[in-house]
Amino acid sequence: MKKRFMALAIGLSMVLGLAACGGSSGSGSGNAQTSAAAETEAAAGEEAEAPAEAEGGSTVVVAMGGGFDKLDPGYVYEKYPPLVVNACYETLFKFYSNDGAAEPNLVDTYEFSDDGLTLTCTLKDGIVFASGNPMTSADVAFSINRCKNLQGNPAFIAETIDSIETPDDKTVVFHLTEVDSAILSKLTYSSLSVLDSAVVKEHGGTDAEDAASADTALDYLNSTSAGSGMYIMTSYTPDVEIVLEKNPNYWGTPTNVDKYIIKIQDDSNTQMMTLSQGDIDVALCMTDDTMAEIEGEENITLVNAPTKTVGFLMMNMDESIGGPVSNPLVQQAIRKAVDYAGIQTITGNGAVTPYSVIQDGFMGSKGQRAADYQNIEEAKQLLADAGYPDGFDIDLTVCDLPMEGVSLGDLAQKVKEDLAQIGINCNIVATPWAAGYGDDYRDGKLGFTVMYWGTDYNDPNVQLVFLPGGTVGLRAKWEASYDEELAAMPQKAMAATDEADRIAVLEEIQDMTYENGPFIFIVQAPAHIAYNNRLDGVAISDPYALDLTLINIK
Repeated sequence: MKKRFMALAIGLSMVLGLAACGGSSGSGSGNAQTSAAAETEAAAGEEAEAPAEAEGGSTVVVAMGGGFDKLDPGYVYEKYPPLVVNACYETLFKFYSNDGAAEPNLVDTYEFSDDGLTLTCTLKDGIVFASGNPMTSADVAFSINRCKNLQGNPAFIAETIDSIETPDDKTVVFHLTEVDSAILSKLTYSSLSVLDSAVVKEHGGTDAEDAASADTALDYLNSTSAGSGMYIMTSYTPDVEIVLEKNPNYWGTPTNVDKYIIKIQDDSNTQMMTLSQGDIDVALCMTDDTMAEIEGEENITLVNAPTKTVGFLMMNMDESIGGPVSNPLVQQAIRKAVDYAGIQTITGNGAVTPYSVIQDGFMGSKGQRAADYQNIEEAKQLLADAGYPDGFDIDLTVCDLPMEGVSLGDLAQKVKEDLAQIGINCNIVATPWAAGYGDDYRDGKLGFTVMYWGTDYNDPNVQLVFLPGGTVGLRAKWEASYDEELAAMPQKAMAATDEADRIAVLEEIQDMTYENGPFIFIVQAPAHIAYNNRLDGVAISDPYALDLTLINIK
């Protein structure tokens, strides 16, 4: 075998499901997780002797946003359902920190074949579902095949999985359609959570090829859960509330939170007031303004940190569509003219600017673009070299979608002001997404626009679609023929199943796009969380919004 990864050492801490929220990435996170797990286990043991001092006792109330109507893992795709699924179900691999790599969760050991087309996983001992049924490899195969065959929004996450073998109760063998270096990250995705197949089948579930029409388990899985996670979903009132209670058959070591009441509450002002009054413990939909209102309150902690949602400028490479911005020298000039620090200020506290195409916080990221990158004089010279010494006029199209609560129109206005300094006069054209912008964006008909990108899964490979010939690259008419070397890099990244090799490829991609290409990544949007100081382990999470399995009451 080409590689064999033994997860036993860190697996003991993974079983606990408890990790330091700021743990280091990659294999270096094991010690931090073991330490955090030990501290949390001690806290859980002390609970019997000394109940939580706060009024809420062992119940924690969380307010989150809505925009969803399904909690069946096979359909989960929107932002907030993974918070619930991660608490009630478990995946083969998991992200234990927001800036790390996927690490074993239900898996004890795993290995890739020499050609990278086969992934063999061995399950840990002693895993049981909330029903008391033992987890077997058959449950894993059923769950993943069901997600694929339901053909819902998240089915794409398993598209490189050709077939699954289960030679014994502990072994799962994935046969891939192509080498996929992101497969471990994909196996952390909530829609690939492992379900209790016996229970789901009893309630109409199936993993057959006709599951999209034959499966009838949705109503059941919208009313309760059928997983092995720390909690059981005991009620769900759409658009109102979800209740989770401690799983009495949980096979790992739980935290000291016995119950979660999750309020579905989009309004940030309501969340701010109810947190201030002590009616909720965690507010997930805060804004810069509501964070400022609550700042300084004695019992409340504020967290501002970047997400991997990224705003960007797109310039069409087809001169008949993009006009002057199709010129690579003009693209470089615009890149030099943008005031990234000013855009961060508009976007909010916690915003950062990524180095280039891969967001800060991803494995292999080169971090952030230099704060002093803007250089107006260099931008003017690049524009003159491109044949536009006096600048030009151009439409800058923007739609009505918000980026994590931030108006794209506000970002467009800032870009307009910045480019005016080098003689580029932007006419902002506001077009609703549903009134043509969405179609024009996808069809590559926009000449110059401000848009944003939310990641489909937590892995740097999601950004490869921005390269020449990629799905998003083609929206800028950036054909592979424009840069064949760069266009070949996604395949190299996909084939690099060794982490060090993949990081080297990703760094090369970032350097190649630092000053070149029709996409300028101007800002990573922040998330704002406020919570009661009686809690430990509250942290922003891109994969889960908030990882409830890491939270303890002090």
